[in-house]
Amino acid sequence: MSEGDRVGITPKSWTAESHHGVLHLGKRWYVVSAELDDRGHAEGVRLDGPYPDHAAAEAQARRMQVRRSE
Repeated sequence: MSEGDRVGITPKSWTAESHHGVLHLGKRWYVVSAELDDRGHAEGVRLDGPYPDHAAAEAQARRMQVRRSE
């Protein structure tokens, strides 16, 4: 594997900045956040929740993204 190859679970569409996504584990929903460097390596990975349903987790992920961009 070359130095530039992506490894792990971060989507290739995520760029070198902060990202938030929704994760379903068992019967619960969480928001996963990560700071990605320019090579796609995640640092500062954080799991928030649980949230009662997918919509609540999505709403929180959107709020977190808006706060980050302000």
